[in-house]
Amino acid sequence: MEKQDNRYNNLSSYAKELHENNKKRIKISGFVLILLPIILGLIRWMTDSDKTVFLMIWVLCMFVLSVYLVSVEYLDHVLQKRIKGMSNSEEDYDSLLNGEEIIPDKVKERVRDKLGSDPADEAEKGGDE
Repeated sequence: MEKQDNRYNNLSSYAKELHENNKKRIKISGFVLILLPIILGLIRWMTDSDKTVFLMIWVLCMFVLSVYLVSVEYLDHVLQKRIKGMSNSEEDYDSLLNGEEIIPDKVKERVRDKLGSDPADEAEKGGDE
């Protein structure tokens, strides 16, 4: 049994390390998303090349980067799901994105104001009106 616990601990530590590396990959990709148009714009300005070619290159790079980001997120999700299934515990990994929540509280308040009430309150009432 000790050997099995040792394997699980090794697997769990590997999964956490991979999760941290995925967070770094997402962060680097965010910088690339910001720097790529700037670099392509500077190259185009310095060479006075055709705008259409640089636009096509930029769009192609955005598609490639989007596929990369989606694949990193998907692989991390699958890894977390398998670890949870193997451990039968509710060990939770933090989000790949920085911050506690993706949607700030102010945005939630604005949505509630526009809708007139809280959607969670409507669910508790059972939707009877």
